[in-house]
Amino acid sequence: MAENLRKLVSSESLRSMLDKLELWLRDYNKNSCDQNLNVCLEFIEQVAKVQGQLFGILTATAQEGGRNDSLEVIKSRLLPWLEASFTCASLGKPVSSKAPFPQA
Repeated sequence: MAENLRKLVSSESLRSMLDKLELWLRDYNKNSCDQNLNVCLEFIEQVAKVQGQLFGILTATAQEGGRNDSLEVIKSRLLPWLEASFTCASLGKPVSSKAPFPQA
């Protein structure tokens, strides 16, 4: 598991995401709607790849920690956030900053 985390931390694409977001913000009003949609979709794809890596790490960590305890932690922290996110997405609304995001 630690090796997967090490790879994620050293990922250049992850490190460059903030710079790319700042560039997009700077150019947003100059871009066409299609350009902004494409940039947004590229970010969604990048985030999905990172999430895939994180879910792999989550799975490995949960297996190390024992099934019952890990399952309860995942259910109590991740499911409320996923429910809020999917509900907002199905209604076509942005996720509120008041959504029950997992807390550290």
